[in-house]
Amino acid sequence: MADATPSDHTLSGRLLAALWTLRLLSTSEGSPPEPEEFLSKKVPAQLLGEELPHLAAHLVRARSRGGEHWRAAVTVYRELPDLLPSARLPHATMGPDEQAAFSAGYAERLAQDRKEFGELLG
Repeated sequence: MADATPSDHTLSGRLLAALWTLRLLSTSEGSPPEPEEFLSKKVPAQLLGEELPHLAAHLVRARSRGGEHWRAAVTVYRELPDLLPSARLPHATMGPDEQAAFSAGYAERLAQDRKEFGELLG
């Protein structure tokens, strides 16, 4: 399973997956990137910056959907603080080891959410 003290890149990957889960709980539009897409030179802060600004809108939409979508969104939302990296979001282009950590964290969280919320995610 996950390491005892995940790196900031692992946490950032998990955070991105959780944000995608919230997005999918709020709307059936879009599909999350595949983990392999992060095995290239990318910047975690930029990847997260594409989803973080929409967090409130996703919550409002999930609330309007109600029922299980709303309950699942609340569960995921409450877990977000634990997914924040210790200091700040990594702002540098990822090297190979960082790419692997980010991708693994993303894949792990996405699989966990798909298992827990499967049919709700579209």
